[in-house]
Amino acid sequence: MVSQLPARLRTSLFVCGSVLALCSCATGGDQKPMSVIPDMAAIQAGTNTTQAAQAATQAAAPADWWSIYGDPQLDQLLGAALDEAPSMTLAAARIRRAQAEYGVVAADKALQITGSAKALEEHFPDHYTYPSPYAGEGGSEGGLSLDARYSIDFWGKRREAVAAASQRVEVTRAEAADAKLLLQTEVVQAYIQLDAAYKVRDIAAAAIKLRGDTISLLNIRAKAGLSTDLDAISAREAITDTRSEVARLDGEIGRRRNQIAALIGKDPAFGEKLSRPKLAMIADPAPLSAIPATLLGYRHDVEVQRATVEAAAHEIGVAKASFYPDVDITAFAGLESLDIGFLLRPASAALGIGPAITLPIFDGGRLRSNLQRRDSEYDAAVSAYNNTIATALQQVADAIVTLQSERARALQSDEAVQHWQRVVNLQKIRTQHGLSDSVDLTASQLAMLMSQRHATEAAANIAVAQTTLVRALGGAWSPSSNSPAGRAAPALTISQRP
Repeated sequence: MVSQLPARLRTSLFVCGSVLALCSCATGGDQKPMSVIPDMAAIQAGTNTTQAAQAATQAAAPADWWSIYGDPQLDQLLGAALDEAPSMTLAAARIRRAQAEYGVVAADKALQITGSAKALEEHFPDHYTYPSPYAGEGGSEGGLSLDARYSIDFWGKRREAVAAASQRVEVTRAEAADAKLLLQTEVVQAYIQLDAAYKVRDIAAAAIKLRGDTISLLNIRAKAGLSTDLDAISAREAITDTRSEVARLDGEIGRRRNQIAALIGKDPAFGEKLSRPKLAMIADPAPLSAIPATLLGYRHDVEVQRATVEAAAHEIGVAKASFYPDVDITAFAGLESLDIGFLLRPASAALGIGPAITLPIFDGGRLRSNLQRRDSEYDAAVSAYNNTIATALQQVADAIVTLQSERARALQSDEAVQHWQRVVNLQKIRTQHGLSDSVDLTASQLAMLMSQRHATEAAANIAVAQTTLVRALGGAWSPSSNSPAGRAAPALTISQRP
């Protein structure tokens, strides 16, 4: 059968077969990565996370988890942040670059066709391949050609390269999602702290007024010989301290406004125009799922590392396939003539087609070193993946512990407010019946204001801790459908990734 083929074709097939047989001389099959991807099912989330689990059916988390606060200005700020923040535009640019790099790699799998044209005036040498009458004479040479090349991906080299580039695109997308969540949580936390600064300032201003009333009463009593100036001096010092605290809170309000403006890519003048926040009171989030693999599925940084590991694995495939020959089919069709005047005549047509094989045989160890590099990159990616998982679990556990601690502190603050409210009510009754004077009433009212300040700060700390938990869970937050009346209680939920 082979003997019936043309001699030149038989020779080409023999050469190609010989080259393919030599491919076993250069292999890297004895090299393998050292790291192993962890078994997510074997990861233990810890006691705190496990105890926080709930058996109820979980729903998908909404994208706008911050809407539970019910503040239109916050919604507008976050909308502007996602459109204009420098971190978001940078992430979008990185995605476009990765997509472009993917396009470049994917193009290598397609048929490549190039066109060329030449027209030369030259002197032909006496001793060369040019026949008479061109030898030793001047003349022209021209050509029009279409050249085609198609690579046969026997060993999957280009397929692996395309897969690696595709994973790099996924890396940039996950990085953009992580940057988006980080921006959202930072804006929300700054907004919560701005709201708390306003509320604490209101309490401090009320304390200044009460202390002013106390000084007036003490002055009257001093004139009547019922007290000394020392009591009034102490009250004045308290007013001075409170006014200093108001000045500090004014600075805090200004700094939070500037922080919010900077986060969304605006100038300080934008921050100065922000209205006072109007956040609704919120309760603790509902418990979360204790399944580690599901819990970490929402983490975009875990997604980044997972895609990086997969890209590194495909890069190993490219490096291994580089030990084998590249097989291309090349062809050309066009017009060639030593006299440009004959170029466009049918007799000037030229055609050609055939295989082109490139085999690395002796490369000084370059291919093996490249494979070692890819193996080490894979090991590094797996190590980073393991570290990200450990950090993610720690952050979730820390966020749960912090939230539990802040809730306990808030309960104590609420009890203190209720206690001092009862004291104030009793002092009012005593004052009405002449059993106590207004100074005692004012003192109890000041103590109640201090307890209200602690309660306000505790509520803000809970809200910040909730946002930190949202960040730790990759944005897995949804409103609870059975929250107590009058208080919007967000619930953190985890759903299984496909």
